[in-house]
Amino acid sequence: MLSGFSRLWRLDGRLGRGRFAGYLLLACALLLVVAVIAERLLGLTWAEDADPRLFVEPIPNAAIQVLLYWTLLALAIQRIRDTAFPVLPVIAVMAAIELLEYAVLPMLMQARLPAPLETMTPVGGALSIAYLLFLLLWPSATDRAPSSAQPGPSRRSDAAPQPPA
Repeated sequence: MLSGFSRLWRLDGRLGRGRFAGYLLLACALLLVVAVIAERLLGLTWAEDADPRLFVEPIPNAAIQVLLYWTLLALAIQRIRDTAFPVLPVIAVMAAIELLEYAVLPMLMQARLPAPLETMTPVGGALSIAYLLFLLLWPSATDRAPSSAQPGPSRRSDAAPQPPA
């Protein structure tokens, strides 16, 4: 049973669409439970302003945010690998969208999405939804890309014709 939970932080492997959606829901539920337990045990204060922080206290907030982003990154990497897209460029685009949303777009436009997404601009929200839909709806690759560890027949030493005896 715990091997299934390891998907939430492992960076290897592949996740199909259905399993990705299930693990995404599981991750959200578990992180919500962790946040509520941390609030009860540590007496933390929920952030009430339009801010992406969960808690007013910086250290517990940072710890839970790191856990959240690592989990979402691990699931996204596994899902991207399943689509056969190159992982690093897709993650770089995702990071660029987030930086654009939190550093550039708020200075360029005043419009915001309704609560609970009031920290997001409409453009950033649309880009984030497009990325999530890509992960949820793009079909799995039918064949795995050949690995450099397993060379194809053209690169194998035993594929060369044997010299006549």
